[in-house]
Amino acid sequence: MAVVPKSEKPQGAKLGRPSDWLTADERADVTEKSLGRGLWLLGIHYFLYFATMAGAVAPLPVAVNIAFGIANGALIGLLFLIGHDSGHSAFVPGRTMNRWITRLVFLPCLHSRSQWDVVHNRTHHRYTNLKGFDYVWAPMSKEEYDAASLPRRLLERVYRSAAGPLIYYWIEFWIPKLIVPVTRQMRPEWKRHLPDSLFVILVGGGLVAFIGLLGSSLSPDRPLWLTMLLGWFIPFAVWNYLMAASIYLQHNHPKVPWFKDRDEWSFYGGNIRGTAHVDLPFSFLPLFKWVMLHHAHHALPSVPGYKLTEAQAKLIEAYGDDVVRYRLGFREYRNVYSKCKLFDYERKQWTDFNGNPTAEAISLDTHGREVPASFRPSVPLQPSTGPRAAPRRVPGAVRTPRRDAASARRRASGGEPPAE
Repeated sequence: MAVVPKSEKPQGAKLGRPSDWLTADERADVTEKSLGRGLWLLGIHYFLYFATMAGAVAPLPVAVNIAFGIANGALIGLLFLIGHDSGHSAFVPGRTMNRWITRLVFLPCLHSRSQWDVVHNRTHHRYTNLKGFDYVWAPMSKEEYDAASLPRRLLERVYRSAAGPLIYYWIEFWIPKLIVPVTRQMRPEWKRHLPDSLFVILVGGGLVAFIGLLGSSLSPDRPLWLTMLLGWFIPFAVWNYLMAASIYLQHNHPKVPWFKDRDEWSFYGGNIRGTAHVDLPFSFLPLFKWVMLHHAHHALPSVPGYKLTEAQAKLIEAYGDDVVRYRLGFREYRNVYSKCKLFDYERKQWTDFNGNPTAEAISLDTHGREVPASFRPSVPLQPSTGPRAAPRRVPGAVRTPRRDAASARRRASGGEPPAE
């Protein structure tokens, strides 16, 4: 089949979107939500959250309190991941129930549901790895870095070091974007965001006050500052580190490209080429393992976390040549943060702060390729916050066997610039 040059592609065509790696039946299966499983996961993680909170402020040796505080921070992260799924309406059936679950599990991390929806669903998912639109760990170019002020360059050096996740999420997301709708992006819809902001400030603030009251009740001889350090600050710092490190590893790797040209970017380029599958070195905390199966989540956000393993396996079968995958360990983590400092957007190559290449240029050999018509759904995949119907086959199209389909897809992608 001849490749259609991008300039000759029909206006409005959604070519090369990774919406066809599943059959209609498979897609219906992996996007099916379970109320029972969702509520069980919610209940057990909230129980463990309060149990570790009590351990962090109980009359125990401070070292034991710190261990409980670290565990409590991990539980904040796990609750956030439940909220992440429910924020996509992908955790339990029903949009209203998902929204209220999101509000409840976002209380420990003090996030506004509606503002997170803008930052994550309407921005990050819609424009993944497109510089100027997606701001999740977006790398500077050498020109941007040289033009930045000295404090900003120093901050970027800290961000892009092993210590970067300790401060990144506090500064770049939580404080300016996820509590009160004061940023330029949030202000036009501030009335819509205000109820969730008040909910976080009042109820979430009450949860923080509860930590102080619980600690004062269990350990009355301790000063309040130590109780809050053990019961709130340490867990919150751990959560922030885990969040920042996770999103860094999902979209930064020597083989992961970023884009600044909207004509060059595509949904496929951002969400398949621009993400990484990270195999974690431990078998517990399944929610953390699920969230690192990132391609299937970006290609189809309506898949619940508890079904991402199956969906990701099918996606790798179809697009294996384009999937960046590695097992996380100290050596690999060091390899990522030591090489991913700045990005040469013209050559598609990671560099150090002096502009010297640290990895091979990334070949965008999937760019501009065509998907056979028999695999192009009549309703193309769109990033969204809720369940989507399974794609329909084109009337009269001949269905190619699955093995041939996977081969065709690996030879096929492209896309159009994002909508205005």
